[in-house]
Amino acid sequence: MSLKEKIMPPLVLTLICVISSALLAFVYNLTYVDTTGIITDKLSAGLTEIYGTADGFSMQMNDDGTVKTFDGVTSVISDNSGNVSFEITADGYSKGGLHLLIGFDESGAVCGISVLSIGETPGLGTRAAAPEYLGKFTGISSPDFEADVITGATFSSKGIQSAVKTAVTAYLELKGVTAQ
Repeated sequence: MSLKEKIMPPLVLTLICVISSALLAFVYNLTYVDTTGIITDKLSAGLTEIYGTADGFSMQMNDDGTVKTFDGVTSVISDNSGNVSFEITADGYSKGGLHLLIGFDESGAVCGISVLSIGETPGLGTRAAAPEYLGKFTGISSPDFEADVITGATFSSKGIQSAVKTAVTAYLELKGVTAQ
């Protein structure tokens, strides 16, 4: 038996194991959804951006101990005074390129949007994350709103609009209200 015949099988098996492990880690990170109910530093920063503080906020949980979600909503965060935020990952130009926290005040209107992360084209799609554009959604309480898109950032603008509509629909569902 030659040296090549002795080395090749373990080498091939090692490569298969390394490649399989790398793919498993990649898919895990791509599909991971936090179900621990812990508000991360990123979410805390988003709550502070929207409400001025993250104190008193907690994840809403289901009876089985999992994080409360709605269609298109990753998590629901609220405080005792009626403020509710929805964590949403939406598609812009990039699939899943918009990770947003959309906050509602006690009256049921959007009071702010925090961009937790954005994977859109720098200089173009990222313009949809500008405070001037995000501010246009303040006060919205119905999913039937109209908003302009940003030229050059059409997909990103539409992604944010879609996320706001998802959040408004989830808020109405959470409060047991039917959309008009």
